Amino acid sequence: MHKLYTIISYLLIPFILINTYLRVFRNKEDKNRYKERFGLTNIKKPNKKDVIWIHAASVGEFKSSDFIINNFYKNYCILVTTTTKTASDYALKNYGEKIIHQYAPFDVLFWINNFLNNWKPKLVIWIESDLWPNTIVRLKEKNILSIYLNARVSPKSFIKWKYISSYYKFIVQTFSSIYAQSINDVNRIQKLTNINIEYLGNLKLTKKKISTPSYEISENITIMIASTHDKEDELIIPQLKIISEKYPLTKFFISPRHPKRSKIIYNLLKSESLDTKYESSLKNNDYKFLIIDSFGKMSEFYSKSDIVFLGGSFTKNGGHNPIEAAVEKCAILTGPNVFNWQNLFEDMSDKNSCIIVGTPKELKMKILQLMDNRNLIKNLKNNAFNFADKVFFEEEKLLNLLKRKLSPNA
Repeated sequence: MHKLYTIISYLLIPFILINTYLRVFRNKEDKNRYKERFGLTNIKKPNKKDVIWIHAASVGEFKSSDFIINNFYKNYCILVTTTTKTASDYALKNYGEKIIHQYAPFDVLFWINNFLNNWKPKLVIWIESDLWPNTIVRLKEKNILSIYLNARVSPKSFIKWKYISSYYKFIVQTFSSIYAQSINDVNRIQKLTNINIEYLGNLKLTKKKISTPSYEISENITIMIASTHDKEDELIIPQLKIISEKYPLTKFFISPRHPKRSKIIYNLLKSESLDTKYESSLKNNDYKFLIIDSFGKMSEFYSKSDIVFLGGSFTKNGGHNPIEAAVEKCAILTGPNVFNWQNLFEDMSDKNSCIIVGTPKELKMKILQLMDNRNLIKNLKNNAFNFADKVFFEEEKLLNLLKRKLSPNA
């Protein structure tokens, strides 16, 4: 099957080229760096340092590599590839002095060869679920050591891969080690491959230094609707309107998963005759609904919020990381579709550290219940914060593993 995939990738080259040039023309691709997608670069590999190549497709995956970057950048050249311009901008802005960033080459053999021949990585760390068969198999053919870290297979992907499980096994068994991000992912990957899968925890939950926030409960409750996805806001906003009518002094923050959707949310709020502002153009504190329309603001607004609803959970996107809100001592609610974080939410729910609701209407009812009794908010805040102080990822085990891979004879 892999030969067929390789042939198809060659046949698609004309379409890839046309699409790339169209994306450049439409400013959806970096016009100064688009050749990196063909494995070409003007940057030279450092002569004195071995290269660790980290592939992290998008912003979320890249953020999880923070722990690795900060532990190895002084002694190694950290090469990071992503597939999106947003992730590139974030990486360069926040880690520009610690890494070299490149756009990942398209999964076509001679473009992959261009990339590998230039960078010659000593170790490759593949993060999460963005599997590119030609690239991964080529690593093994060139005897480049690679590990699959924070591996996951969503329930939806599991159903698809079941039909070609032998090919999935062929791809992932090229990694020297595989570490799944949850027990559920361990079970799903083992069912697909029948190979040994290890568990270290979720890389996105490496221990952060946390201190008890001084902020308790605001005089007028603040509510944050975080990381919403397409079609989700139109389910939630009518319920928020009802809450705002009962508690007119309440302020709401709405942060879409993708800021480019801010205009859509603005129009939805305006259609409900709700007072709405963009955070990027805010000049004073005169607003009721504030749309967070830029990256890098989540922690800031979590810290200002009493109640947080985590999106991607009324739609089938799998929910979002609750620990980021928990460390800011928020009362956390989520919808039912949390398969990306299933084990974590179940544990939090058992310890009364979050509330899982089934529908937008139930979300409204739970929020009103909390607002009618501030002791409930206080207890949920404290429980979430205490839960966040656990160890979710075996950091030392990962460090020792990577050091052994990089210096096997040490």
